[in-house]
Amino acid sequence: MYVADLIANVTRVQYALSTISMLQLTSFRYPLQSTVSDGASFDFVIVGAGSAGSVLANRLTEDPRITVLLIEAGGDPPIESNIPGLSSYTVRSRLDWNHTSGPDKHAYQCLQDNQYPADHGKVLGGTSSINGMYYVRGHPENFDSWAAAIDDRTWNYSNVLPYFKKSERLEDWEILKSKDRTYHGTDGYIRITKIKNSEFENFTKVFKEMGYDVVSDINSKQNIGFSEQLVTLADGLRQSTANAFLSPIKSRANLVVLKETMATKITFDKIKATGVEVTDNNKSTFTVKANKEVIISAGAINSPQLLLLSGIGPKNVLNSFNRPVLADLPVGQNLQNHQYVFLAVKMPQTNPTAAPVNPYEYNSLLATGYLKLNGSGTAPDYQVVTQTLDADGFAVSCKYVYFNNEICEHFYNELKGKKALYISIASFKFQTRGTVSLKSLDPYESPLISIKPYSEEIDFEHATRNIEDFARIVNTTYMKNLGAEFVSLPSCKDFVFGSKDYWKCYVRCMTSSGFHFTSTCAMGSVVDSRLRVFGVEGLRVVDASVMPSITSGNTNAPTIMIAEKASDMIKKDHGIIN
Repeated sequence: MYVADLIANVTRVQYALSTISMLQLTSFRYPLQSTVSDGASFDFVIVGAGSAGSVLANRLTEDPRITVLLIEAGGDPPIESNIPGLSSYTVRSRLDWNHTSGPDKHAYQCLQDNQYPADHGKVLGGTSSINGMYYVRGHPENFDSWAAAIDDRTWNYSNVLPYFKKSERLEDWEILKSKDRTYHGTDGYIRITKIKNSEFENFTKVFKEMGYDVVSDINSKQNIGFSEQLVTLADGLRQSTANAFLSPIKSRANLVVLKETMATKITFDKIKATGVEVTDNNKSTFTVKANKEVIISAGAINSPQLLLLSGIGPKNVLNSFNRPVLADLPVGQNLQNHQYVFLAVKMPQTNPTAAPVNPYEYNSLLATGYLKLNGSGTAPDYQVVTQTLDADGFAVSCKYVYFNNEICEHFYNELKGKKALYISIASFKFQTRGTVSLKSLDPYESPLISIKPYSEEIDFEHATRNIEDFARIVNTTYMKNLGAEFVSLPSCKDFVFGSKDYWKCYVRCMTSSGFHFTSTCAMGSVVDSRLRVFGVEGLRVVDASVMPSITSGNTNAPTIMIAEKASDMIKKDHGIIN
């Protein structure tokens, strides 16, 4: 099978890149590995140097009197993380925790081994070092609903907007010269640019014919419609939080970094968090102490696992492992994620001799839509991501989201010699919730992850409805003139193509993860509105797990915002100079 051979080749390239990484060609960009002795103490110990932890480390060490230890299970971002054209080699690699759910033939019908992927970055910068680089904040109503749910107006949109702006250095002059300028920052650490795809102009006609607006900036006031995508990419370099927030401060004397070091347990004196037990790459286990706070920023999968291993979580779960219960909290509950349905439109190849690909550019991304169905609501009902790919590119993307070889082979054969419009659609009104729990007391074993996309029937109805709504794209004038048509699914051949029953069959098969996991240590249930863990002292969680509900869009930018806001709260709580 061609796809199996293609993926085998990807694996070989990953191995070659891992060998090259031994030369440490990128290590000059990042803080050096520190040597820390057993019992060493710091003002703050941060577990996880990802989208949130790297931001916290930067902001808390702005005061030279404050010492911070940053612990990361992975190492420095290598070449394939930093160069956007190599990003497909980062997922399911040594830079990824490679978490999956247990197998379920009904829930994950067409996914590899009938398992649901839960990829998270295991590297400085965390998932921001392996993600799709989309810069999406979410709709203002997302944050207003957070504020209402936890009865704290400091989390509403008007109060979190300054923290989005604080972290950002927007470099798109079209937006900066427009009325949308007031929604953006230009002095922050993370550089943001806009993807310019030469085909976007043709597709603006398509989107407008379908009744959708075309807007310049979906992060501004006018945020329903299609737009060229803002990304965390500048001058050919991925703007991960490792590159944006750690590189500029790599020599700060009050920042100590332990890489390739696993946090295995939070230590306590009664109910006061005192430090973290860790195991380094040499399998040496020791304890580091926190004079002020332990901050967990390990992500929506690993943060709940560490809390559970430390005696914080549902009493029944901890009792089943004979673990003493320090705080009976719904840790690991409320797991949320964007479930994407993936489609392909085949179009005749207008330029059979493809131009050489520039690996320092984001070559395939076309446009992103935040779309609303008929009704009075102001927030989007679903997201559409569009890319232009050839058959090989589609096959790699197909495996990236974990579809089985048979499915990917079918799409490859249908698209061979043609151009593909790759479409990903995610509903924003999902009711389904999953869980993260313990599989064992071994911190090196992946936790037990359960999230079944259509546990709630209403979610299945919404997903099908959104596909039906957007499927109109092939009937637009431009697409018909191209001779464009959807790639059909053989397993749904018993239904009339394009009928509601057909799309229901299609959605059941072609749904996979958006890798936007949130809400497992949510504000209001596990942490308070200042992100302090209920029932204990000296312990906070700062990452995507604290979101009461998932945002309407990619979650990296909101996670960075949370860390910016948390930094100010922590400084205020401890009287630290801002």
